Amino acid sequence: MNWLPLLGAVALFAIGMRLSALFSGSETGFYRVSFLRLNIDANEGDPIAKRLCWYAQNPSYFVATTLIGNNLANDLTTIAISIGIAEVFQQSGGSAEIVTTILFTPIIFIFGEMVPKNLYYRSPSMLLKRYSRWFDFFYRAFWLISTPLVAITRYLERFSPDRNKPAQLVLGRQRLVKVLEEGHLEGLLSNSQKQLVRGMFNTAAQSVKKLMIPQNQITGVTRTTDAGDIIQLAQRNQLSFIPIRARGNSSEWTSYLKLVDLITSPSPIIPAVYNMPRLQSDFSMLESLYILRNSSSAYGAIFENDKQVGIVSQLDLVKALCSSDSPLMMTRANL
Repeated sequence: MNWLPLLGAVALFAIGMRLSALFSGSETGFYRVSFLRLNIDANEGDPIAKRLCWYAQNPSYFVATTLIGNNLANDLTTIAISIGIAEVFQQSGGSAEIVTTILFTPIIFIFGEMVPKNLYYRSPSMLLKRYSRWFDFFYRAFWLISTPLVAITRYLERFSPDRNKPAQLVLGRQRLVKVLEEGHLEGLLSNSQKQLVRGMFNTAAQSVKKLMIPQNQITGVTRTTDAGDIIQLAQRNQLSFIPIRARGNSSEWTSYLKLVDLITSPSPIIPAVYNMPRLQSDFSMLESLYILRNSSSAYGAIFENDKQVGIVSQLDLVKALCSSDSPLMMTRANL
């Protein structure tokens, strides 16, 4: 018996098994990987992530490469078994080849299909990146064969009933929630950030009047109030910012003092007075917070039909956005 053909058959079988593992595992990893994570890595300059993102945008080429690769791997293992049987039994074909192929089938399935798929399922991003160069090599090697297959696929897609659906350029609530949940699972969002997102969904669009301090409940002072009395009032009510009544209109509160300015300023010097931005009663919480943050204001004056109805604190708006316990997605129990 000549050992060289037999060793060649063993080597060919090993190559076929390795290719089967590569393409079978890559197929599972492609459908399992987090494309959100890949996009972030690609934006940070990772060339391998950029390449995988290209495959995500052109899945037909990826699928065609895996299909051709799997067929090639199966052909190599079959040829290897045939050569090995022919060398051992000094004949080709017959019952010996059929029985040997059947006996090797579980080995091919376990180590060429099941184990690689399981590994790629558990660590899709790591394994796809690790073997991306090999996959790129075979993509280029199979290009002449895969291109006609992709062309046929795209031609058949023209007859699909979904082809006329407009592209979804804006993330809807449900889809965006899934992206955020995926980001949390991938470690891209911390618990505090997820809490903020929850608050943004459930409270940001609500009216600012929900957190408004009505006119008759505002604790403040006038411009003529003594500094010592203002400090006592602030300490008694635990206020860092003290609303001030408007000049010439005692029913409006349109400015405020900072307690720290009042404490640190020498007696003859009048501390700075800060004007409250004007907010409409139909503004949302998020819109109101945006205005207050841009103007670096602690309070906003809320008006309705040119009449002030109350004030709102920037701190209260932040707390409302960060303390929501409602679920991101509405269920039947919440309706």
